[in-house]
Amino acid sequence: MPDLFPEPIAKWIGQQSLQLIASTPLSGGCVAQVRQLTLQTKQGKRIQLVLKQMPGRAAEQLAAEMCGLQALHLSEPHALRVPHVVMQEGDCLLLEYLSPAPPADDFDTQLGIGLALQHRSESDCGQFGFDTDTFCGGTRQPNQWQTDGVVFYARQRYQVLATQSLQLNRITAGLFDQILRLCDKLPELLPGQLAVLLHGDLWSGNVICGPQGQPALIDPAVYYGWAEAELAMTQMFGGFSHRFYQVYEAHSNILPGWRDRADLYNLYHYLNHLLLFGGAYHRDVERIVKYYSG
Repeated sequence: MPDLFPEPIAKWIGQQSLQLIASTPLSGGCVAQVRQLTLQTKQGKRIQLVLKQMPGRAAEQLAAEMCGLQALHLSEPHALRVPHVVMQEGDCLLLEYLSPAPPADDFDTQLGIGLALQHRSESDCGQFGFDTDTFCGGTRQPNQWQTDGVVFYARQRYQVLATQSLQLNRITAGLFDQILRLCDKLPELLPGQLAVLLHGDLWSGNVICGPQGQPALIDPAVYYGWAEAELAMTQMFGGFSHRFYQVYEAHSNILPGWRDRADLYNLYHYLNHLLLFGGAYHRDVERIVKYYSG
């Protein structure tokens, strides 16, 4: 076993009487270090897992990801596949490895039906939020339970990121004030919706193809929120297929005109990208805020 292998994982491997055969870096993560582990039992059976590490980061980020993956793991037929969590300790998260395969012919259909099913899952208390704060990229998402969706999104999404962006000089005081005015107008701009289970960071890079060619979700930023906000996020960075949206709309209660409101929901993600990566996203934030704030 490598000398610098993380102690919690080395301990778990020993407890399971496994032998580490290979540790291979995986691409795709911009926040965590990700490796594929090949392990072998005493009987010679090989097991593949994924190890995510965030050196120097608080353990709570990976603990939040674990909670999110567990919440997304629904038992109903047609539910989307999610990697099983093996263990989480400190800056280490050990997951089931989903070996990639070519997408099935009905991949987009499965994805549409599965997401519609997920969006029928409401919180036990019927409120917006989650049992713990989660993280979208490297940004903390406050998830204090709130009965009013507009209040939840205004205070725990838009205003939180706008305040952080102002403190880092990513936006001006004038643009910050416009965002506050926009938050005041949200009841006029958005329809009432139930709080449903969201992946929270559902762009195309966080949907992979599983072993049987089925869609699977990774890297969640889970909370209970508006389904329209999730669908809006799917349209960023290339979007999903036309077939996916057809199937989703046929199997859900999504309201007509959600596409017209997508920019308003995606303001949160543009603010997050502005906060994380800087200038290139300022134009999008300014455009959306000016259009809606009046």
